[in-house]
Amino acid sequence: MAILRTTLEIVRQQLSNTLKNIDPRPDDWVILSNIMDQAGREFPETRDKVVMVLANMRSETSISGLPQSGPVEAGRVGVVAPPLYVDLFVLFYANFADRNYIEGLTMISRVIAFFQQNPVFTRDNLPDLDPVIDKLRFEFTNLDLGSLNHLMGNLGVKYLPSAYYKVSMIPFQSNLE
Repeated sequence: MAILRTTLEIVRQQLSNTLKNIDPRPDDWVILSNIMDQAGREFPETRDKVVMVLANMRSETSISGLPQSGPVEAGRVGVVAPPLYVDLFVLFYANFADRNYIEGLTMISRVIAFFQQNPVFTRDNLPDLDPVIDKLRFEFTNLDLGSLNHLMGNLGVKYLPSAYYKVSMIPFQSNLE
């Protein structure tokens, strides 16, 4: 259960398909990737695309984390640790520079429009959503200039148009797969 990978990938695919319907092209508009490699070089695959980056994760504290009783194996009840709910912070970075900068403005506008129209995903509108997830909520999040500068520095990039979203709530259970 690689819940982060599969969840982000199916949202990326839905977004990219929507953008391809608006403006067809042979490859995807959106890529889930680092923008730069560990040596500080740009990945060529990210050029002229919207790069979806997991920028941060935070424990959701509004939900109780107290253990509960429940089934532990066939016919037995025991103490079960509740899921840990995690909020994701995802950056959509319009990696369009120089002459393509204007196209980047268009693409980041379309990303914002997509999530404005689709702020919540369930299995009804995203059938491949992991069964443990009831819903995903995308909330546009503001970053002040200092925080934005810090984030871009951590990613090793110069500022280009971007949108930052909080994605609530991804449940994690204790089984390892």
